[in-house]
Amino acid sequence: MSSLILQRAVVIIGASGHARVCLDIITAQGVNVLGFFDDDENLRGSTLHDHNILGDTKSAVAYIKNEDVDVFIAIGNNYTRKKIASIIKSELKYPLINAVHPSTIISPHSSMGHGNFIAPGVIINTDTKLGSYVILNTGATIDHDNHIHDFAQMSPGCNLSGNVTVEEGAFLGTGAVVIPGKTIGSYAIVGAGAVVIDDIPPFSTAVGVPARVIKQNIQTDTFLSG
Repeated sequence: MSSLILQRAVVIIGASGHARVCLDIITAQGVNVLGFFDDDENLRGSTLHDHNILGDTKSAVAYIKNEDVDVFIAIGNNYTRKKIASIIKSELKYPLINAVHPSTIISPHSSMGHGNFIAPGVIINTDTKLGSYVILNTGATIDHDNHIHDFAQMSPGCNLSGNVTVEEGAFLGTGAVVIPGKTIGSYAIVGAGAVVIDDIPPFSTAVGVPARVIKQNIQTDTFLSG
């Protein structure tokens, strides 16, 4: 399992509830957080757990050009995270860091990209491949031979059985369960508590036990841009 070693101080893009959890995880790794950047004008000049909101995304780009810092994108929305990632990563000469809580159990035979958020209590078993900018929330379990693509998100308490594929940008709600060998399509949404026993098509919403597709979401260039 490969992961980036944190060495430089970090700035966090985003200042929501998700960003506060990211702050806890990064500081638990013994790394100094310099502050936050967020596009919400109402946050200008404020602090978040004694860390300053330093500006918006545009000013973050200027900041990281001039400072030797690591960056973490703490944006929960999968589409927005992809858009911000495309802006930030083009300005960095090195990959974004991974924020991995010390309580996480990760097989040494798994792998991951960069910019990933892995919350307390997550378990990742052998031969699982994690892409980049993935969110694995509190207590999610990922069994063997899973492939979780970039910008996907598992909510708290999700359970993926073996040989599951979660394609780019897919979102699984709290407590969702996926049986072995199934695929969650790109930017699909699986509702909280759903039990997935069939493949879920891209850009669809599925809910219930067993999970059934209730609507097809609109696929637009905006969703996939950035």
